[in-house]
Amino acid sequence: MTKKEKEVSSKASIAKAAAAIAFALTLGVTMSFLHTGEEDTTTKAFAAQFDKFKRHIVASHWQWRVHPSTTMIMLIHFDESGSEINRTPVRMNHDGWPSYESSDLGCEKTWKALVAAPLRVDGFKVNARYYAELDEGEDNYWCRFSLSSGSYFDYFPASGTATNLTQ
Repeated sequence: MTKKEKEVSSKASIAKAAAAIAFALTLGVTMSFLHTGEEDTTTKAFAAQFDKFKRHIVASHWQWRVHPSTTMIMLIHFDESGSEINRTPVRMNHDGWPSYESSDLGCEKTWKALVAAPLRVDGFKVNARYYAELDEGEDNYWCRFSLSSGSYFDYFPASGTATNLTQ
């Protein structure tokens, strides 16, 4: 190979590399400009179940207030059109809030009674965990309902309160 052929071959290689880099940059800029972020449908579905959970906490409490000496109420579930779709018995504590045994299983039962659905959202398992900070004279316990993606909320059966959904 002569010196002139080497220069032409070298220039051709540089031109090919420059064209490849220019194409990659153009493709990257175009992709970032045209990319629209996808919604996290699982978190959105979990938020909808959380809203139903909160509504049914309140509905259960007010139903208990009608007959405050009872330990169980029958919660009626309706669809969007107002038709009854399900009935679930809900165990109530002495203050009138939905509450089952103090365990992971009790938290699962609370979810199933209030949401009337298994511990699944958009095909993903909802983890139900029981937590307690039991100090002298204090009874602080709660259920945490979470997705593996990190979204969660806490329910405090002693007071009937639920935290905001944390994502």
